[in-house]
Amino acid sequence: MAAAFAVPAVILAGGLALAVPAQASPAEQASSGRLSVTIDAMNPSYAVPGRTVTLSGTVTNGTRQRQAGLDVRLYTSASHFTTRDGLDAYMSRGVASDLIPAGDPFVISASVAPGATASWTASFRASTQGISSFGVYAVTAQLQDLSGGVISSQQTLLPFWPGSRAAGLEHQLKISWLWPLIDQPHQKVCTATLTSNDLASSLSQGGRLSALLKAGASHPGADVTWFIDPALLSDVATMTRRYLVGGQPTCTGASLTPASTAAASWLAGLRKVTAGQPTELTPYANVDMTALVHQGLTRDLATAYRTGEAVANSVLPGSSGHDIAWPPGGTADLSVLTSLATRQHIGTVVLNSSEMPPVVDAANVFQPDDAVASLRVAGLPMNVLLSDDTLTEVLRDGNTSSGTLPESTEFAVRQRFLAETAMIAAEAPDSERTIVVAPPGNWSPSEALASDLLAETAAAPWLTPTPLASLSSAPDTQRAAARHSPPASQASRGELSGDYLRQVRILGGRVSVYKSMLYKPAESYTRSLDEALLATESAAWRGSGRPQGTELVRGLSEYITAANKKVKIIPSGQVPMGGSSGLVPVSIQNGLHQAIQVRVVATVVNTPGRTSQLTIGRFQDLVVIPPQQVAGPVRLPVSSAPQGSTQIQLVLTSANGTVLPFTRTSLTVLSTRYGRAILFLIGAAIGVLVLTSVYRALRRWLRGGAHLVDEEADPPGSVMTGTSDARHRTEAPDDLADARRWVDDA
Repeated sequence: MAAAFAVPAVILAGGLALAVPAQASPAEQASSGRLSVTIDAMNPSYAVPGRTVTLSGTVTNGTRQRQAGLDVRLYTSASHFTTRDGLDAYMSRGVASDLIPAGDPFVISASVAPGATASWTASFRASTQGISSFGVYAVTAQLQDLSGGVISSQQTLLPFWPGSRAAGLEHQLKISWLWPLIDQPHQKVCTATLTSNDLASSLSQGGRLSALLKAGASHPGADVTWFIDPALLSDVATMTRRYLVGGQPTCTGASLTPASTAAASWLAGLRKVTAGQPTELTPYANVDMTALVHQGLTRDLATAYRTGEAVANSVLPGSSGHDIAWPPGGTADLSVLTSLATRQHIGTVVLNSSEMPPVVDAANVFQPDDAVASLRVAGLPMNVLLSDDTLTEVLRDGNTSSGTLPESTEFAVRQRFLAETAMIAAEAPDSERTIVVAPPGNWSPSEALASDLLAETAAAPWLTPTPLASLSSAPDTQRAAARHSPPASQASRGELSGDYLRQVRILGGRVSVYKSMLYKPAESYTRSLDEALLATESAAWRGSGRPQGTELVRGLSEYITAANKKVKIIPSGQVPMGGSSGLVPVSIQNGLHQAIQVRVVATVVNTPGRTSQLTIGRFQDLVVIPPQQVAGPVRLPVSSAPQGSTQIQLVLTSANGTVLPFTRTSLTVLSTRYGRAILFLIGAAIGVLVLTSVYRALRRWLRGGAHLVDEEADPPGSVMTGTSDARHRTEAPDDLADARRWVDDA
């Protein structure tokens, strides 16, 4: 039996060289071509005096032959790790200097067929291993053959808690969780339309968002602080009613989808849990705030915060706002922090601890650091909460984005997390310290893993859960001096590129121009435009997400282009004008479902070498056009038109003078100057008519006078001579002849 407990020959010079097997699924291990051993569970998760520790796991035969004569043996270290670096070295390289056999080996009695697995269980007591001090100890499971040769191994960590007095822990380690509810933005400008229906599975039982909500809600004692993206709230609220999915950028061709009961249930659960737990909001769509500041798009960041608050309050009444900022990835330089402090009035920020590493003295003596630090930016105080970067990476290993995790992987995440917290507490048991836990923003653990992590947080005797906001009010101490300041200016890893954001900037300008012509638009519509633009700036499009962001940019661009083309001047070609002045009509069509207010700008076009004499007078150039209507013609008063054609350039602008795209056109005024000639001819004709009428009246009058003379004269045939009366009658015919000659002359 002595040989069975001997440390194998691979322990050389006091160290054990161990391979670190990949965390593969049983199926992958079965096809790997080798034998492997995994640790799937440890009970209890931390050791206490007098209690047995039991480990269990699986042996997998990935070879093509049946394997027999196998056993699993446990080894532990007799001393605990003194630094986190030493702990990490053991987990990554499998090196420990003082491993000793622990308990009895587990003999696999039956042979293991190719591709098959066999379960194993082994136990030991901490007291028999020399484990007595508070700290973290190494545990290794080795798969050996009958000769004691090591076939495969896997390592884990065992925290030991001897009791508060024996541990010498003067203060429990404060621990604060950020619990992210963040996803890719899905909302389009089109009413009640999502880009895809991916959220449906995430909100359903077993989905990512469902798991996070249920786990967080089931452990109120963990005092998590919920970090929620308002864009996610908007998307889920849309799904509680009938909604559309996909379609063209012009809001056509989308598929009608029934209301989601999973979305309604998820939203109801969130409202219930956040009513009694602290909640913080990210800016809308969790925009890449570091990239926006670096590219000078600080106004967009302000819009994201403002829009996010409005959306959140409409879905989650009483949302607390954005008192604490959490930049994507936990990275930000001083320029970003300055913008947050001066423009957004944020006094607390959560950064990854690697952004402000501890200052190491010349003697390289360990100095206990803390997660709570402070800075002054632009003369303003700012609290900095430093999330532990090692814990963030440990939690990242628990992502299920590629499918269900092997049981051994979930165990490894749980145990490493618990051991890291115990290690931090044991490093300086007489110091009052804090750790902040910030999972990746897109964290996707199983519900069981997330729940277990929070349960460990609440149950571990060296931890005391603490709300995040209470840390931000911690007094300023010398702890800040133990860390380096963030860099003055440095791009965050993977942040949205300048080239990509230049496209977004151009698109933002086009959206602003489009909004400038809307007349008293509904707040919901202008907000939907802001939301669609902010969605293109989401941190979700970092790295491999870039193509999806580019697709959003393209879709919004096409929407704006189609909308702008619905506002136009109805062309009239040539406008004939008989005189040198007149009114030229201009009609405007509004094909939008929104009222618009536009200004008509008319300019005379001068031909090369000749300046036109045509002028355009003052007119009512500002026009309000209801949706889907054509405005009554705007009449341009033109004068001094030269004979021939003159071109007038027309364009529409917003009320503030911004030129609207696709509205530029021209018309030609064709002046013949025939108008004056026609008026002269008409006047002459009227004059002739008057003279003719006078002539005819005189003739009638004169004819009437001749008749009177004849009545006084002698009867026809008589001749009057020798008297004055006779002379008078004789002259009368001469007077009549003169009158007729006068009329004829006239």
